Amino acid sequence: MRTIIVGIYAVVVGIISLPFLLIELLVRLISPMAAARFAQFVVRIVFSQILFLSGAKKTIIGLEKIPMDTPVLYAANHRSFYDIILAYSTVPGQTSFVSKKEIGKIPCVAQWMFFLRCLFMDRSDIKQQLSVIKQCITQVKEGYSIYIAPEGTRNATDTLLTFKEGSLRIAHKTGCPIVPVCVMNTEAIFENSLPWIHGGKILIEYGDPIYLDQLSPEDKKHVGAYTQKIIADMYAKHLSFLEK
Repeated sequence: MRTIIVGIYAVVVGIISLPFLLIELLVRLISPMAAARFAQFVVRIVFSQILFLSGAKKTIIGLEKIPMDTPVLYAANHRSFYDIILAYSTVPGQTSFVSKKEIGKIPCVAQWMFFLRCLFMDRSDIKQQLSVIKQCITQVKEGYSIYIAPEGTRNATDTLLTFKEGSLRIAHKTGCPIVPVCVMNTEAIFENSLPWIHGGKILIEYGDPIYLDQLSPEDKKHVGAYTQKIIADMYAKHLSFLEK
């Protein structure tokens, strides 16, 4: 039943949003940032409703730790399609997500992500990946935070995959802080019961920001591994969350 309700809601939102997309297009000609802010306002509401209709009971930790005076690089583990729904319903600042290129082919979703200045990465094309990282660096300098999953693919095990160091170049090149993000149990809402949506408990924790200029030379050189360990420790800390 939840699957049908969420599906109907998505179709209705898609139809209703058509005139708003036209407004967004006009606003973007004047100010891409203004268009992105409005898009994030809309997406936050829609995604929050999708979580509610999906029966997802979310726990949010650490929002107060996110610096609000500067763009940040969110580095998160990746477990489910619902990660982006959970994250976009909680991140406080203007944020662009880096997603796999296949998401950019979904009608309506792709258009709103365009206005959010999200970026699509081709995991089979290293040259294109480098181009995306360069664009991320540009957007951070323009005031956008970037949300990226350095594991490179979904991983629903209790052991994080190796973080790709190249994705953390965004922080190296801009000096922005890295905010480690731990996501838990989002796969239980959808992927574990495909094609049906099941309710369940999900969690997202934002950790203490990492400032590269405060790290040792060794940790700074391997900041991907450093960040991965922090998120792995956050995940281990919350394992009992899944048992309650």
